[in-house]
Amino acid sequence: MTSVTLAWRLETDPALAFANLFVQLGVLAAFLLGFTWLVRVWWRWRLLRLVARQFPEQAAEIRAAGHAAPLMRRPPKAPADPYAHSHPVVVLPLGDGRPGESFWAPGPSKATGPLGPDGSRSDARVTLAEGTHMLVVCLGRVGSRWRDHEVEPAAQRVEAARAAYVEPRRALGPVDRVPTAAGPGWRTTCLYGNGRALTDTHIDHDGWAFIIGVLSTSWHARAVEALDGILATWQWIPADVDERVQPES
Repeated sequence: MTSVTLAWRLETDPALAFANLFVQLGVLAAFLLGFTWLVRVWWRWRLLRLVARQFPEQAAEIRAAGHAAPLMRRPPKAPADPYAHSHPVVVLPLGDGRPGESFWAPGPSKATGPLGPDGSRSDARVTLAEGTHMLVVCLGRVGSRWRDHEVEPAAQRVEAARAAYVEPRRALGPVDRVPTAAGPGWRTTCLYGNGRALTDTHIDHDGWAFIIGVLSTSWHARAVEALDGILATWQWIPADVDERVQPES
């Protein structure tokens, strides 16, 4: 069929013309979808590379979380109130002796990360506000190896973490000992050249090492206040509990 004949049939046959338009729109939609996917793959690669450079000690968890996030799904909106305790977060014991945890947060937690070869795992990731995120990481047993380092008790671990800061990362203020419902914590805060701030609270429980951190792009004092409110609702779940536990309000 020549192009002239095809054009004549499209002009005289509305059904064929509609089908042709439908095919063209389908091809255009497929092209736009593929282009959007490629752009998001590139953007995710670029963002993960940048963030991993800024947080080298959490690079593996950051990459795993980034690759686990769906590319074509709209990200959830940030909670309207970062101080609200409206969502129960429950992380059940893994079955290897480590405890689980439960707490109330302003939004749901993303799925827990995979267990690393060194026994570490990202237990919870919660968005507190736009640009403000809470992350709970279990490094493994105190005394075990985490990457290339021994997992020291919290009071010594926090000092080792501060000593590992390199420019543009720098410490802000001293190490603080803070009482929490999860137990005594040792807290360190650092700043980055891009204006981000990170506060990590190191806590040990039943011989297991945890870091509960909050990262923000602004109003970091409020981000820490929101974190302390969440820590006030914290409950440990014994390692031998294998059923869902609802945190107390």
